[in-house]
Amino acid sequence: MFASLRKTLIDSHIAAITVAWMLFISLDGISCAAERVVYRLILIIQIYQSHQVFNVLGVAEDQDRMMLSTMLSCLIGALAAIFFAWLVSHWIYGVGPLRILALYRDRIARKSHA
Repeated sequence: MFASLRKTLIDSHIAAITVAWMLFISLDGISCAAERVVYRLILIIQIYQSHQVFNVLGVAEDQDRMMLSTMLSCLIGALAAIFFAWLVSHWIYGVGPLRILALYRDRIARKSHA
């Protein structure tokens, strides 16, 4: 059963589209985390330049915890998507996800629809 399922997935577009979608989702998670880091760095630079150190222990602590938890959830989601893209591509094709997408792109470019 597994060999026929693999053959069916290799012949169809489903596996390559799934791998591409998982890699796209991982990029979304990485960009979410990078956005949080950049926001935090800009905030630190603004505080440092204005020489106003206000009550950072009260409100900022809760905001820091919330920002850290959302950033970690974005990164964990991105790592999970990368892992599952790798797992699917290795299970179906036997190579990594980026190589699959490159080979699949070449396969589509060679196909004649005329």
